[in-house]
Amino acid sequence: MAGQRAVQTAIIISIFAALGTFFVALRLWTRLVIIRAPGWEDWVIVASWLCATATVITIGLQIKFGLGEHGANLSQSDVHNLLLNIYISISTYCASIGLTKTAILMQYQRVFATRKFQIWCWSFITIIVGYTIATVLACIFVCTPIPRFWTGQPGYCINELASWFANAAINIVTDLMIVILPIPVIKNLNLPKKQKRLLMGVFAFGVVVCIISIVRLHSLLVITTSKDQSYDNAPVATFSIVEVNVAIIGACLPTLRPLLAKWISGLSTTAGSRGSKNNQYAQARKRSSVLGIGMPLNSLSSSQRGVQRLDDWGEGDDKIRVVTNIDVKVKDKDGTIDGREDSTESLFRNSGHTV
Repeated sequence: MAGQRAVQTAIIISIFAALGTFFVALRLWTRLVIIRAPGWEDWVIVASWLCATATVITIGLQIKFGLGEHGANLSQSDVHNLLLNIYISISTYCASIGLTKTAILMQYQRVFATRKFQIWCWSFITIIVGYTIATVLACIFVCTPIPRFWTGQPGYCINELASWFANAAINIVTDLMIVILPIPVIKNLNLPKKQKRLLMGVFAFGVVVCIISIVRLHSLLVITTSKDQSYDNAPVATFSIVEVNVAIIGACLPTLRPLLAKWISGLSTTAGSRGSKNNQYAQARKRSSVLGIGMPLNSLSSSQRGVQRLDDWGEGDDKIRVVTNIDVKVKDKDGTIDGREDSTESLFRNSGHTV
């Protein structure tokens, strides 16, 4: 029977894995179904979710092979399998974190199109992608030969303590950079204070990830000096799953505005902008409602459209009137009909910010 620490780990990682999956599903529904405007960043976040899911699976296998249990109670086979799954989970964890940050920066590029901001975004993306590739490769080739990590055979491994702490420190710094990057732009937007606060809160959600990363540092310190690693590694595994899924949730939140706007009025398009679009549409419909001699187009049934006999011209009169049905739709500059798009991008357009 699994010990208390193993059970706690299983419950927590299951909850956060479910939350991460739920928010990715909401994001895809919003982008693919509601606004029908998916971007490359959506597929990057799906790749991150797949890596996070792989991390959850490998940690589940670690629990099966003794994670959270005292090493003295494990067989040699269990120890080997436990270390093998730890080896895999480290790589998938690093990949998920890097992909999530890349997706967030790509989302920034989609929303903030000023040249200076684009340069900053490309610079950060280059750093994050390069660093993620280097980190994953370092995780894969942590030992020479590679199986030494889980078999203990003769060979050489890099300094794990230095590697893990360097990775954690860089993650925290890049998280803060990503959080701070959009704040000055949001502050200068021509939006009501309520919407500004909501936007800042959504984009600043990354602070939570920073806090989790900092807390995780303590568990890393414990594991590097532990004499019972199967038992002491449970908190590291738990915080790793919490961190990757909270990061994924934070990356998904800015894309959910069209979905949430139905219930949260502060997230809807500004009244002036929506009113302007509706006014344009109403005026266009009014102009098209009468064709030449004053017959409203919408008064014709489907069977009447095209040809209609005019009763007021007298019975028996074979003259007919040809009626042309004109369907007028007002399009935004991005091709959205009648202002149906209610995405974060449209909010910045409506505020006067160029996207």
